[in-house]
Amino acid sequence: MGAIHYKRNITVSEDNVITTPEVTREATDCLGQTMFTHMKNNKDKIAQIDANTGQKDTYRELLQRCIRTALHMTDKNITKDHIVTLCTTNHLNSVVPFIATQFIGARVASLDPSFSQKEMSYLLKQVRPKILFVIPEVATTIENILKEMDLDSEIVIFGTTNNYTKFSDFLRPHDNENQFKPIKIENLFDTAIIYFSSGTSGLPKGICINHYAFITQVLTTTHTENPDYQHMASQAIRVSFPLTMLAYTSLYWVSAGALLLSSIIDGYCRLICSEFDGAKIWNFFEKYKPVGVLLTPVQAIEMLAKKPDRNFDVNSILSIVIMGSGISKEYALKLKQEFPKADFVRPYGQTEVSGGLTVFRANDVLHRSLMQKEERIESVGLPIRGMSYKVVDCETNKNLGPNQKGELRVKSKYIMNGYYNVDSSASFDEDGWLKTGDVVYYDEDYCFYVVDRIKESFKYQGWFIAPATLENELLNHPAVLQAVVIGIPKDDGHHPMGLVVLKENVDASAEEIEKFVEERVPERQRLRAGVKILKSLPLTVTGKIKRVEVKKMILGENNE
Repeated sequence: MGAIHYKRNITVSEDNVITTPEVTREATDCLGQTMFTHMKNNKDKIAQIDANTGQKDTYRELLQRCIRTALHMTDKNITKDHIVTLCTTNHLNSVVPFIATQFIGARVASLDPSFSQKEMSYLLKQVRPKILFVIPEVATTIENILKEMDLDSEIVIFGTTNNYTKFSDFLRPHDNENQFKPIKIENLFDTAIIYFSSGTSGLPKGICINHYAFITQVLTTTHTENPDYQHMASQAIRVSFPLTMLAYTSLYWVSAGALLLSSIIDGYCRLICSEFDGAKIWNFFEKYKPVGVLLTPVQAIEMLAKKPDRNFDVNSILSIVIMGSGISKEYALKLKQEFPKADFVRPYGQTEVSGGLTVFRANDVLHRSLMQKEERIESVGLPIRGMSYKVVDCETNKNLGPNQKGELRVKSKYIMNGYYNVDSSASFDEDGWLKTGDVVYYDEDYCFYVVDRIKESFKYQGWFIAPATLENELLNHPAVLQAVVIGIPKDDGHHPMGLVVLKENVDASAEEIEKFVEERVPERQRLRAGVKILKSLPLTVTGKIKRVEVKKMILGENNE
């Protein structure tokens, strides 16, 4: 088909296939070699700071611990054929086994310590790790799971222990540390990391991410050639403080791995925290002067709700990044009000593509001109380099044009190798495009907007109902802290029901909240199944609502 060369450096075919330019920088070494080289180059810079204690690490100190850990793992016969599992909160040593595993060419598959025994068991049975690095709180649970699996894997504890191997044993000096070089992986499309899907709409699957995709995604979406940090921090701040990014996400998530690799390549500092506290974070802003903050929507809302009653110096913060899921326009505007010097960014991605799908880049003139317009505050950004996109009608599979809602499908060298030991063919259409499962649209400037997940949407009298739209309206009610909308089966389709958790010390009736939404949506989108006020909603570790559990709970009630 013929093609139109659009002024935004995007190529659009006559059948509405969007293609971006090739990448300007791509992976040339494997993940272990890439991290090793850049940690040596940045050896005198601050790599990480523990926000609670103030303890700091240079890249030189961090690299030494990673080398020693890699050598001791090799002494235990851990090879590139093995999988290494982490299950830990964030601390100064949590990334050490992650990096060391890449140094020896093995693969990482991490868990989050907040998981239940059932969740951990399901995931560990998939990957069957050779060695696990865990915090003491989960050691007994993991030991019981390994016994159930009849798996003789070593458990290594961060901290003191009498029953297991201590992680401090891996930090002992090693005879070969001064001559150490990481293993070279010849095929950059070999799997480096196994991330698990979020499990909000089904059982999690292991997503196999290769060296090329992971590194090139970071270089494309977060790294800038010859970076000019003038847009990120004033000269005074940079003289007094290391360039610092604050994040709470654990290594279970691709965003944490991407942040780690980005920091290593660009030599900036990660401000790490073991757990989120919506009140305490304001003190971290003043004490450490971070230039960027990465939060989930739930964390952002809690942070705004729990701000102590005094003024805080937040002038250092020039980027607020909301990850994982959408946030309502009301809260986006509140964030812009609280952080007047910050760019508000809500990138959109999937683990299956090793990270980003769309983003606004604050250091790009074109991107800034678009992202700063209030009408685009709900946009997730522009397409990234190295990808092709199409939006298809969910019923006819016909390619759609601007401002038409359909499923996003993509092609790229960033796409996963597949699911670990699970058939992934159903994730692709007959032409080899990855089916994201997300309902999206794009405008005339090719700024994208995420509407909902296909599995979460439903129809009422033939009308498409996007729960996310109604959830945003519920969250705009001043009493509502959390909200989810599900469809209740009826003869004429599904009737939307709103399930909400109220803010502390704020009261509202279900009828009042239902009327609030009714006044703001078209007649066909009304909450016909009503509103239920709950004490809590089941959440994943990043604050996403477990919709499957919610549906089972509510539909079970309705069938009784």
